[in-house]
Amino acid sequence: MCTMHSVTGRILASSLMALSLCAPTSDAEDGPRDDGPSRVVRAFVTNFGGDGISVVDPVEGKLVVNIKTGAKPHGVAIAPDGLTVYVSNEADGTLSVINPARYEVVDTVEVGKAPNQLEVSADSRYVFVTLNGADALAIFDASQKRVVKTVPVGRAPHIALRSADGRMIFVSSEGDMKVLVLDATNWKITGEIPVLAFPRVLAVTPNGTKVFQTIRWLNGALVIDPVKKQVVDRIALGEPKFASEGKDAHGLAVTPDGKELWVTTQTMDDVTIINTENHTVLGKIQVGRDPNWLGFTPDGKLAVVSNTGSDDVGIIDVARRQVVSTIKVGPNPKRLAVGRVLVWSGR
Repeated sequence: MCTMHSVTGRILASSLMALSLCAPTSDAEDGPRDDGPSRVVRAFVTNFGGDGISVVDPVEGKLVVNIKTGAKPHGVAIAPDGLTVYVSNEADGTLSVINPARYEVVDTVEVGKAPNQLEVSADSRYVFVTLNGADALAIFDASQKRVVKTVPVGRAPHIALRSADGRMIFVSSEGDMKVLVLDATNWKITGEIPVLAFPRVLAVTPNGTKVFQTIRWLNGALVIDPVKKQVVDRIALGEPKFASEGKDAHGLAVTPDGKELWVTTQTMDDVTIINTENHTVLGKIQVGRDPNWLGFTPDGKLAVVSNTGSDDVGIIDVARRQVVSTIKVGPNPKRLAVGRVLVWSGR
């Protein structure tokens, strides 16, 4: 026979369990909990030759799951709130909307011709997608689930990158050899920066004072002052042994502390580490074949590199300057995004 005390205890326990399932988790939670969703670090890698993405746990050094998206997935971005991951499918002209909590594609939306790299606004409301085949930037409204505006940004736009303060979106135009600056609030072009070469990948320092830009035929990077809107320096690392068109320096990223710039050289199968202050070389790390893209875990302890030629991802211990694990993914891995996302326990 139940007493009033035991009935009350069961009600209280049920209430506490419900609250634990619904309560939001803090960014400090880096591992899964047994009682509901938590924020964990994941790397999302586009497999350009496999029509999908691979989800990697860089901390554990393992493949979590492969997700089918669309034809020729090109770009990938994680919303700052960690609730959504977006993938552009170049051959389909679509945007895949992924729920990382379940690792499921929840929407596929047409955005325009040949979508390339993309970026999410600081408030996670909008996705900026470069349309390489339409000479424009598509702006996708996450709540309306549709493109609400298309902005002309020059010929063959390739990369979109959010500024450190979230107020600007930098867009590279390969055909016009320049970087455009878009106001992230009113979506108007506020300036442009000639680079006098085919721009490839962009990276910005956490304090927003420098933007680094790799260009075709240079094994190195240009240094852009976003305030002056001009190139202020050129970092040259020396030509690779077997130079080929478009295969010099490609991917680059700045460490979370802002002190180092890491650059991949595709023909050399390595990553060069550069001081962001004086632009001197600090070291090199040999990685897999044809390294394309790289990113860092939020704590800056690990770097993730996609190796297109060997169909794998390398995990690098940043302090030790050493590859600590290599993870097989899908065919032709290219772009990747690393960050904290909300997932359910055991995923």
